[in-house]
Amino acid sequence: MNEHIDLKAFFRIMKKRLAAIVLTVICIFLLTLCLSIYFIKPTYEATENILIGKLAKKDGQYGDSQELSMLLASTIDLIKSPIVLNSVKEEFTLDDDELEKKLSVQNNRNSQIVNVVVRGHDLDETKKIANTIAKTTVNRMNVQFDVQDIKLLSEKGGDSSVKVIGSLSLNLVIGLVIGFFLGVGLAMCREHWDESIKNVNEVEKIFGLPVLGQVNLKKSQRIYRKKTMVNHQSEIEKNEKRGQVGV
Repeated sequence: MNEHIDLKAFFRIMKKRLAAIVLTVICIFLLTLCLSIYFIKPTYEATENILIGKLAKKDGQYGDSQELSMLLASTIDLIKSPIVLNSVKEEFTLDDDELEKKLSVQNNRNSQIVNVVVRGHDLDETKKIANTIAKTTVNRMNVQFDVQDIKLLSEKGGDSSVKVIGSLSLNLVIGLVIGFFLGVGLAMCREHWDESIKNVNEVEKIFGLPVLGQVNLKKSQRIYRKKTMVNHQSEIEKNEKRGQVGV
């Protein structure tokens, strides 16, 4: 097959291998559905918010921005430090690298709120880990470093905010897309490695010569078999007649 495939030839191949493409899409879709229901656990993201400094104005100003920036950086470093993480690991019996993979700390530019984000497959445990990390950080800053302008916002609002990452419908859409592209890829590969000639048009296209006629081998084989069976039956009848004696 030529290296360059035009758009018309591409759609011809798609039409020719349509059954294989549809079968591939259905198989990948069913596989994705089974994996999403029975094997892939939902991922939860729990977020705790820590307020650094005071949001209320004092004499028309919000305070020293440099001091506030230092306090923000110190709080973020403390959240990621062994001082906080080791106590959380002991409480929840987590491995050394497991907590680091679950935890992420976010702070938008010019914001006084630090977001402690924890991801996990267990909803209750994920919420407890996020809350414990935030509370431990605030307590350490208040007691050990004598910083009072820091507080946990969820103390008034109650529970941590939680959202689900991914969904069954999203997984199924991804499965359909993957199945379609995989089916198209398999169809193109099969067409590329299939060097047999299927019809007269392919002969004229490849060799550039007109075709004067064609022989249907399957039909010829059926006629030949039919004639052979007739001749064989005639021979049997002749042999039977020879064996008869007239009275």
